[in-house]
Amino acid sequence: MNDFRINLLNALSGKNNARFLEKMFTLILFPFGFVHFLLMFIRRYLFKRNFFKSTSLSVPVISIGNISLGGTGKTPVLIWLLRKLLEENLNPAVISRGYGSSNSNFTLVSDGKGNTLTSPPASDESVMLSRLFPEIPIITGTNRILSGEKVISDFNVDVVLIDDGFQYLKLKRNFDLLLFHGKNPFGNGRVFPSGILREPKSHSKYADAFLVTGEDKEQGMGKLTYLNFPVPIFKGELIVENIFYPQKQSYISLKDIKSSRVLAFSGIGNPDSFDNILEKEGISIIEHLKFPDHVNYNKRYIEKIRRKIQELNPDYMITTEKDAVKLNDLEFRIPLLVLCVKMKIDNSDALWKLIFKKIR
Repeated sequence: MNDFRINLLNALSGKNNARFLEKMFTLILFPFGFVHFLLMFIRRYLFKRNFFKSTSLSVPVISIGNISLGGTGKTPVLIWLLRKLLEENLNPAVISRGYGSSNSNFTLVSDGKGNTLTSPPASDESVMLSRLFPEIPIITGTNRILSGEKVISDFNVDVVLIDDGFQYLKLKRNFDLLLFHGKNPFGNGRVFPSGILREPKSHSKYADAFLVTGEDKEQGMGKLTYLNFPVPIFKGELIVENIFYPQKQSYISLKDIKSSRVLAFSGIGNPDSFDNILEKEGISIIEHLKFPDHVNYNKRYIEKIRRKIQELNPDYMITTEKDAVKLNDLEFRIPLLVLCVKMKIDNSDALWKLIFKKIR
């Protein structure tokens, strides 16, 4: 079943290694994808024509979003943006849907004074951000308008960042930054569930800037340029910032583990990006346990990791920052390392100028 799921994702993403069976299955789903296509097209049209209302907040709003399913590096871009805003002595706040949270209603994850929730009950990404930026208020909830109004009324906020906000048309934004994966920015070109698109790819033109991430960025930029939308295109890549050793509350050097046998595990939107970073850095991964995105590390998953440790006898385990916040001081018989990454954006000053101009 797991092999079918992986190969189905490959087919939806338009990857060349997708099997014939899964490709045919996506065609069976085409009528459902076409209905979704029509619904999303009509929905955005009605918002554009003001048949549906979009609400403005009293401070500028920046959205970091996708037009496709899967990971494109939104959280590292959010971190980059937060650092830029803090450099300008602004007071940002973050609101998000809170995927992976055990509470879909309004949740104050961080009060900006160092008091933060754990994951669970809060979502993994919001807890990760709260630990990196304890001075920034973070709220999750399905109603992003309520979250935005609450964070503005309760805290000294100059600008609100909405994570994964491109489809949240109920809230007006001053700047929409849309992220794409370089290798297959539109997957197989079809809308979910027949493809990975959340809405028609023509809706990309409503963004204020494109950011292409991951491998084969030039290929992705070429596909976006071909669409001929009047939207500036930037490219970025995830690079290793450091490797954290939680048990010793210290950092270790890459060279210290390059000759070691390492077991990787993750529950993220694009696990291949984790593989690519580790491979690029010369870390020898004997196996990568790939769990569902926003996985809750319950007893079943922890036991699976422990059995794999027993079977393979690695020197280290390594995971992502997003996964690490959900392990809550669990101990294993071998050292657990956390790969900390950051987004390096080409011509980042130009992108920042575009954003800053819209929020001044």
